[in-house]
Amino acid sequence: MSITGQNVTLLLVEDEKEQAEFVVRLIREQQSTVREQAANTLVEEIEIQHVGTLSAAFESLEERTPDVILLDLMLPDSRGIETVERVVEHTPTVPVVVLTGQNEMELGVDALRCGAQEYLSKANVTGEAIVRTLRYAIERSRNQRTLVDRNHRLALLNQIVREDIRADLSMIVGLTDQLEGTDADKHTIASLLETARHAADRTDIAATVVDVISATDLEPEPCDLDAVLETEVRRLRTQRDVEITIERPESAKVVLASPMLGVVFTTLFEAIIDRSDQPTPEITVTIRTTAEDTTVELLEECANPIDDETQHAVDPDVHFDSWSRMGLRRYLVETVLESVGGSLETDTTEKGGARMTVTLTRRVGPDSSVREDI
Repeated sequence: MSITGQNVTLLLVEDEKEQAEFVVRLIREQQSTVREQAANTLVEEIEIQHVGTLSAAFESLEERTPDVILLDLMLPDSRGIETVERVVEHTPTVPVVVLTGQNEMELGVDALRCGAQEYLSKANVTGEAIVRTLRYAIERSRNQRTLVDRNHRLALLNQIVREDIRADLSMIVGLTDQLEGTDADKHTIASLLETARHAADRTDIAATVVDVISATDLEPEPCDLDAVLETEVRRLRTQRDVEITIERPESAKVVLASPMLGVVFTTLFEAIIDRSDQPTPEITVTIRTTAEDTTVELLEECANPIDDETQHAVDPDVHFDSWSRMGLRRYLVETVLESVGGSLETDTTEKGGARMTVTLTRRVGPDSSVREDI
């Protein structure tokens, strides 16, 4: 995603006041020049916050996460390559561009090895070079995160297929061999059926991972939330013994979503059904809207409470073999929702039941809502 035409927040960490003012002036002059040359084109607005120490930078990062950091290596409370290491460790997702002195070029190269996206020499820096480097740093950082996330999903798919499904199929084969030529007992037959169901479930999850990997690059588009919910509820009722009641506003609401939105609700419905201790789970779906957002709450009072494992945050460093079935489902749901600017919250009700809340945006831009007449 290019930063052109968008507001960008920059944290400038520079202890020398004159140098900081010089950098700010170069950026402002470059923006003004570009704006004059491209009168009909949106130009990025760079909002600059300046601090003079590393400790002040950390305080600022606690209050607000910038899009990019422009970092001087020689600060009163941190000097040299350690400065980069501490910043990258503190906020690994924010791209860092390093400012080096005339005789610090080797430090700039070392900074790249420590996680910085780029470096600029103070000796010959220009406004054009600063703005261009900041833009590239943001885009490169985003591409790197996308690649890590894509590899994470592929590793998840590999784990499901190579370990879970293979183990289930091996057990099915073994149990079938035991049944051959014998009068099988009910326990063996039940184990065989349960393992077969588990293998089928993992196969479905693997297929969904492939769908998610293929679909999350799509641009969010207006989507009829009522139609999506009705379709998934109708399909679920033919497959599972469940009662689902939808409480909605009078008018149908349109949200910003992707073709994978149906997978989100089906996955959450199935998760709640599996946690319920009732023969026929009763799920209440409540839709609430504001000018900007729509929330969809899924509630089942007889479901087992959502535990810490279910609350587990998705992290590429987490070993997949420690994930529960719900952990895999949550990963799929959050991946789809994040691709369209949505979110998922899970908690336990006062009565001990399970509640899952999906939040979706109804905005296509800063000043306009999506139309509701489609």
